[in-house]
Amino acid sequence: MRDGTPDRAFVVGASYRTADSRIRDRLYIEPGAVPDFLATAKAAGLTQAFALSTCDRVEVIGASPDPESACIAAERLLLSRLDGVSAGSDTIYRLSDTDAVRHVFRIAAALDSQMVGESQILGQLKDAVQVAPTGAGELDRLTQAAFALAKRVRSTTRIGEGAVSAAAAAVKVAQDLHGPLDKCRALLIGLGETGALIADQFLRAGLGVLNLTGPARRTEREAARRGWTYHPFDRLDEALANADIVITAAGRGTYLIDRARMDHASTRRRHKPILVVDAGIPSDVDPDTDRIRDVFLYSLADIERLAEKGQLDRKAEALEAEAMVEAALVDWRRAQAEREGVPGLVALRDHFETLRDEVLRRHPNADPTEATRLLVNRLLHEPSECLREIAKQGSDADLRDTITVNRVLERLFALTLDNESKNKNELDG
Repeated sequence: MRDGTPDRAFVVGASYRTADSRIRDRLYIEPGAVPDFLATAKAAGLTQAFALSTCDRVEVIGASPDPESACIAAERLLLSRLDGVSAGSDTIYRLSDTDAVRHVFRIAAALDSQMVGESQILGQLKDAVQVAPTGAGELDRLTQAAFALAKRVRSTTRIGEGAVSAAAAAVKVAQDLHGPLDKCRALLIGLGETGALIADQFLRAGLGVLNLTGPARRTEREAARRGWTYHPFDRLDEALANADIVITAAGRGTYLIDRARMDHASTRRRHKPILVVDAGIPSDVDPDTDRIRDVFLYSLADIERLAEKGQLDRKAEALEAEAMVEAALVDWRRAQAEREGVPGLVALRDHFETLRDEVLRRHPNADPTEATRLLVNRLLHEPSECLREIAKQGSDADLRDTITVNRVLERLFALTLDNESKNKNELDG
């Protein structure tokens, strides 16, 4: 809070919904570079902020007495990372107040993920907060409320089972096609979160070899961080020919694998079957490749339909989680209103105390009855003058102000104003 103005939440960023991986790769902030980024953000006036940087989204989340100016500053920081790469006007989104809070809640509850219910995003959100301690202000309250909501969603719905079951469905398809996976080689193309989730599930099921490739500059570093084998992207044709399972999660906005490329790989494999799971948003694989006899192409929607509980049940769980987000949002707004009301009450009490001291100082010998009469007159003097001035102006806006004041006074002090006095200020209609 600055100069009595309460802090308000804001979010500025880009995600798989608004930007392809080419843009997201430019925006991505390496873990080691986050402290420097936050220092630059602080110098730009973003004193309460942290950076959520994943393969699927890069966002600056914070709180400020002036969220509009904070959004502008955060957007400038992100755009400066594009190094001249052009981005559409809708690439970077700016949210504030209730929209920002809802967005953070939905992220924590894994409702804004490519694969709804996945568990990685909550850990990534917690890691982002830990790098940039939020103190005890509005941003800390926001993140703690988001974490508490995520825990409730996980414990009272089965939304998390949906993501696991969808990844497990992909594994089941591969086992049906290839049998035991210990002799199989898989190729993961791209750094999308959903692709990594599916790949992890394959590894848990006993996958023999997993190679990672992709057009992003940081692919090799990501492979080293995860302990996976890196394969240069300029040798993609070779990697495809050696893969029994291909998982794509690049989302570059163009097909990385077209029919000709996959046909060539199938020929080099001597037409041994190959499973292709396209988890890219937008799609990475030309749907026409599914016409090749030995290629079995599944989109993310196909895999979800095969999941044990089915996509319809996952939607029901997601609807329940969305309702929990809206309920948490109502609680947040109520608590925020209470917090914002406290400074006004404190100032009002201090004002009353000052006036009381003034009355007693000017009339030290007044008896209790006289002292209280003087105090009441003093307390009501300025409000009475203000109301008379509003009424004297006579415009519709001024009359509406008077009506509002009367209604607030009734509620604050449990008053019952007689109809005649109220009707003097009521507008027709």
